[in-house]
Amino acid sequence: MATRRYETDELTVLWDSSRCIHVAACIGSLPSVFDPNERPWVRPENASAEEVMRTIRRCPTGALRYERKDGGAPETGRPETSIIPVPNGPLVLRGRLEVVTFEGETVTRETRLSLCRCGHSANAPFCDNSHVTARWESHDPGPAPRASQARERAASPAEVSAPQEEWFPEGDEQ
Repeated sequence: MATRRYETDELTVLWDSSRCIHVAACIGSLPSVFDPNERPWVRPENASAEEVMRTIRRCPTGALRYERKDGGAPETGRPETSIIPVPNGPLVLRGRLEVVTFEGETVTRETRLSLCRCGHSANAPFCDNSHVTARWESHDPGPAPRASQARERAASPAEVSAPQEEWFPEGDEQ
């Protein structure tokens, strides 16, 4: 992880370059603080801590985060989880999120992140914009299709799919 820190007396802004896919929500929202043509490119002293935090919460990848120094509450995220498939792009998640390995090890706890769905990311499971150079297309079907007649007639899960016991370690069936 390549995280840089930008500090004021009230706030530390954290930028993880490995998670940034250049959506530019920060630049468009608060160009006096986030200017990629300047060095350092983040200047939190150029706006109030509230403005900076509000802008950071718009970052869909979680590449920008903040730590408060004033004793205020940290970012907690939405109580509900939302997942948005971006056409020809990542899955954008918001909420109280935890990314866990197959073995059960926590990779990260976040409030915002973008997950790869093209299969080309060098930073999996996170999106690194590889879908652009791979010219990947999502072929999103639009509204959910109606279940097949076989699924509608199914009396148990065994009639619609093969068992997947290996998906969860023993004792962690959810």
